[in-house]
Amino acid sequence: MKLSADGALLHRQLYVLLKEQIVSGRYRPGDALPTQEALCRQFSISRITVRRALSDLADDGFVRNRQGVGAFVTAKTIDTKHGPDFGFIGDLRRTIKETTMRILALEVERCPRPIAAHLGIADGEQALHLVRVRSFENKPVTLLDGWIPMPFARAVTEEGLKTTSLHELIAGSFEKLGGVAQEVNAALADPFVARALDIEINSATLKIDRLVHNRDGAPVHYVTVWTTPRRTRLVMEVSADDIDGYNVGRLLHDVQK
Repeated sequence: MKLSADGALLHRQLYVLLKEQIVSGRYRPGDALPTQEALCRQFSISRITVRRALSDLADDGFVRNRQGVGAFVTAKTIDTKHGPDFGFIGDLRRTIKETTMRILALEVERCPRPIAAHLGIADGEQALHLVRVRSFENKPVTLLDGWIPMPFARAVTEEGLKTTSLHELIAGSFEKLGGVAQEVNAALADPFVARALDIEINSATLKIDRLVHNRDGAPVHYVTVWTTPRRTRLVMEVSADDIDGYNVGRLLHDVQK
């Protein structure tokens, strides 16, 4: 197998590939990864590329590099179990509890036309623009760039966000939240995203565009979320009653003829 220089940097491609093999159990705690020479031959890449990938894996706690011996998988595991309240609201509560937040922008601005259409407001109308970074164990894990229609933004202040979740400020309580629609894509990190997440420019990211409604069906929050696969996974669970193609998600193909 040969890695391609197109798209993500070669060392990031190798990082993601080896991480997936570790997470999936192909390499277990204590196992040695292939030698640097073997990885160079297998993927037709340079030794410096391999070293950078192994260094990133070590920085993120997946391997331990032993000088002159090799790289060994650590005992780090990824917990895929969640409490009984797992779901959109449960996940919000867990995220708030486990992470810290830093506000990068909180301004009333003219809403971009595509987002205004999603929020059901007029082209050129103003909305509250909120940009935040959430960190887990002092490492940035998500960049959130959101827009809130002014009728729902009155309680959203920097002081309020210190003690109350955004969606509670918007809707009044978690219980008043309604449907959520989201679209998930892969994207390369531009300089702003890279700086916020402390990753390299053009690193692979997961980009989620999410539209949140209240119980009355009114759109109250449009947010774009960026995260890095180095630190975050997207997990979805659907009840048996909702398990059909449209509720689980559907693929839309934008192929030009």
